[in-house]
Amino acid sequence: MATSKQSCAITVSSAPLSADQVIINFSFQNPYLKEIELLTWYTPFEGFLSDLFIVTRSDTGQQLSYQGPMVKRLQPQSEDYLSILPNEVSSTSINLSFVYAFNQGNYQLTLKDKTFYYQDGRLKRLAFICEVPIIKFTVK
Repeated sequence: MATSKQSCAITVSSAPLSADQVIINFSFQNPYLKEIELLTWYTPFEGFLSDLFIVTRSDTGQQLSYQGPMVKRLQPQSEDYLSILPNEVSSTSINLSFVYAFNQGNYQLTLKDKTFYYQDGRLKRLAFICEVPIIKFTVK
């Protein structure tokens, strides 16, 4: 399985963050010259059906516990893939407060599993590493 590194982006909402409204935006641009089918499992594109992030308090280094659903999988179906055209940017926004208990303070966030999977036109499953920096944010 070929693995390459691709740039992904995570940004935090610019509004003041409250403990119940920690909104992040995730985006990925298809760098390939052809359409790909991105498997949404274990990515922000599927929402919270698995533990996607490492969230830590900056002052203590304590990792927040994921409090959302965890699903078991069979083989992926066509609806588990997101079609992304060449150079197209796909984005999604999610509220981390749905699955993490935030208090006032400073936090850091990164993806837990950075390996994403996709299919090309030949339906061959390939992988890439989604490179994202550590994001820092403050909850008021």
